[in-house]
Amino acid sequence: MTKDPINILLVDDQPAKLLSYEAILQGLGENLIKAGSARAALEHLLKEDIAIVLSDVCMPELDGFELARMIRNHPRFQQTAIIFVSAVALTDPDRVKGYSYGAVDYVLVPIVPELLLAKVRVFADLFRKTRQLELLNAELERRVEERTTELTRANAELERRVEERTRGRETAWAQVLQMQKLESLGQLTRGIAHDFNNLLQVISGNLEILSRRLPDEVDLKSRLARAVEDVDRGRTLTERLLAFARRQNLKLEAVDIPKLITGMTDMLRRSLGPTIEIAVEFEGGPLTIRADVNQLELALLNIALNARDAMPDGGRLQIAVRREDVKAGSIQCLNAGEHVCIELTDTGRGMDEATLLRASEPFFTTKELGMCAGLGLSMVYGLAAQSEGALCLASQVGVGTTVKLYFPVLASLIEGVFDEEKGAAEANPKRDRLKAGDRMGFEPARSSCRSLEA
Repeated sequence: MTKDPINILLVDDQPAKLLSYEAILQGLGENLIKAGSARAALEHLLKEDIAIVLSDVCMPELDGFELARMIRNHPRFQQTAIIFVSAVALTDPDRVKGYSYGAVDYVLVPIVPELLLAKVRVFADLFRKTRQLELLNAELERRVEERTTELTRANAELERRVEERTRGRETAWAQVLQMQKLESLGQLTRGIAHDFNNLLQVISGNLEILSRRLPDEVDLKSRLARAVEDVDRGRTLTERLLAFARRQNLKLEAVDIPKLITGMTDMLRRSLGPTIEIAVEFEGGPLTIRADVNQLELALLNIALNARDAMPDGGRLQIAVRREDVKAGSIQCLNAGEHVCIELTDTGRGMDEATLLRASEPFFTTKELGMCAGLGLSMVYGLAAQSEGALCLASQVGVGTTVKLYFPVLASLIEGVFDEEKGAAEANPKRDRLKAGDRMGFEPARSSCRSLEA
């Protein structure tokens, strides 16, 4: 391994001595730089990276001791080796003075060439080893700094993941509690609805009997008609309660969503008023699901009316329908596969997190007492769950609210169920798909969970 030569500065006011030093040391293979005075030596020191200074003691203007003092006072030359050579200052006090000024050795004349060569070689090797140690130390510090940076980054990433996992578990636990609460509410609501429906049937039956036996008096007939209307309103309330409890009787059929929404557009415009712009967009196809068309229309109307109430000064309602390939676990209580997503986004006041969590609970409303029964979104939630779909809500205060309804694509529900009719289905896909769907037994979904998107 080749070594880079180091710089050795030879300082003496007599050129003959400089030549003799050069002759002795040239076998080292180092760069030998000659200076005829202390001032010239200082100039070389400032320009070159000097490893060793071999200097005479007695020189005009500045002697070797003053040169050594000036070298040691400079922070750059603290580690530079200084060797004095003298034929005049030979006493022990002179040698002590030389060492006190920072010399590492003191050579007396007459010089033994081999001894001087050995001394200079030792200090040259020491300089190289010191320089190597400095480089290794710098490299070690660099690696330690890089490693520390990596560990800091890894620790920050670990803390972020732990925080994210903890937040995810807290969110999941909150959703579990919310689902349990909704399940309990559903069971309670179902029982109340059935009991209430039984009472309404008794009242309705008795009203019918009274209508046959009462005399034809206008006042009595008017009171009886109002009582019948109240019973009908009670039945409507019961149906909404059963919708939330997912125990209503649904008439499942193939529903073309674009056709359904296109047919509802005029009604929605009249219901929402001229200050609200309605935009409809359909992406991909086919967009056919299996649902109760009347209940679905009512659900979409309820969502649209909620959007209208959230935009008293006008705004925009965007209705987008598209197919989505839902991955397993991405939306709670929704099976993986192709789904139709009906997304309704308004530019209204929006909801805070606390309101959003309770939005689909029965009887929960932010409107004034008597303005709303609080069963609109709960009915939508029950319809989606009973149709093997899901309801997703997202809202931001001052920005608006997005309601997403997911329903399985009709083709994905039928595929593989009636393999014996595959040939007939290929011959007439529309007819056989509807026929197969009519014979499918859709049980009400038992899961009570919903999906809330932040």
